[in-house]
Amino acid sequence: MRALEPRSLLGLAGWLALCFLVAAFGARFEPGGWYEQLQKPTWNPPDWVFAPVWTTLYTLMAVAAWGVWRARGFQGAGLPLGLFLLQLFCNGLWSWLFFGQHRMGWALVD
Repeated sequence: MRALEPRSLLGLAGWLALCFLVAAFGARFEPGGWYEQLQKPTWNPPDWVFAPVWTTLYTLMAVAAWGVWRARGFQGAGLPLGLFLLQLFCNGLWSWLFFGQHRMGWALVD
């Protein structure tokens, strides 16, 4: 295993910043009363679960992207990192579509 040099740590900070920028964008669209009135299944998690789960998810996504970038770089892993960026974009788009626009069908397509 390679030692973590400053460039690598800067890369990790960059991936974390990118993922949490998308998370912050998604967090702007709060569920609110509209979401509370939706008919949800009995197995729907309680509201307090979402913040720690999504924080963990975005952190792990950043670490995974950083690991791929660190192992192969942008040129060596262009396709996987490009697909990662696409899914990250779609992840942020989903929050806007579902919570911001109340467009459940489009959110499903996303």
